[in-house]
Amino acid sequence: MKRQLLTDSERLSALVRKKRLKGLRQSEARIHFHFDPSGLQSLSQQLEEEGAIRILSFSPLFLVSRDSLDYLCRKLLSHISQYHKKHPDEKGITLDKIRTRFEIPRRIRCLAMKTLVSTGRVREEGKAFALSGFQKVLSPREEKLLERLEEMSVQGKFHSVPLKAVQDELHLTSQALEKLLEILIERKKIVQGAEGFFLHSRWLDDIIEKIRGLGQKELTVAEFKAMTGLSRKYAIPILELLDRLGVTRRVGAGREIIEKND
Repeated sequence: MKRQLLTDSERLSALVRKKRLKGLRQSEARIHFHFDPSGLQSLSQQLEEEGAIRILSFSPLFLVSRDSLDYLCRKLLSHISQYHKKHPDEKGITLDKIRTRFEIPRRIRCLAMKTLVSTGRVREEGKAFALSGFQKVLSPREEKLLERLEEMSVQGKFHSVPLKAVQDELHLTSQALEKLLEILIERKKIVQGAEGFFLHSRWLDDIIEKIRGLGQKELTVAEFKAMTGLSRKYAIPILELLDRLGVTRRVGAGREIIEKND
């Protein structure tokens, strides 16, 4: 029986799969294919459209198979899960530790991590990565301290006293207080402004609702201070935060109120 010859796309797909997590580079592909770079690129794009490979770079060409990428994603998920079990009090695993464990080309590792984040299976927490449903395990004392900090933020205490005073009142080190505030941010209980101050998310939502319910197009600093009871020291950075959130837009000394559907 006469053996059926493989097409160029089948040959390239098989070659990329054979390279696994090392990926196939243009110089290696040119040994097997007598195409010019544009012809090899065209063939690679066809395979990517079919879902067989991913193109990591075009110049020079660098390819990885979809099967290898999916395998790496599964291994990364397993590794992150095991890390959570060993370190339940940490917010996640750093990229440096992932790099040490998976000694593969940086572009392939980065693509896998970006895929996991974009599909919602992993979340990025600053410089660390965690499974989307993971929450740090805290002691009963830490949970009570979180409740107290959240209560203080609702009362606006973070606006009226420096964080050092909060730290002293709760008998915390600066590192311990920073850790607890990070957890409240992760849980979307508080929001951190550019100047380093903290606001309770519910308080901020109420202020946004009040601003949009004023029935006017502009807001002065004096009106905002009267609405919130804040001094100018805190009112200005919070208005700047509202600018970044798209609630207001600075116009001269005041603010234009942006409609919600803008």
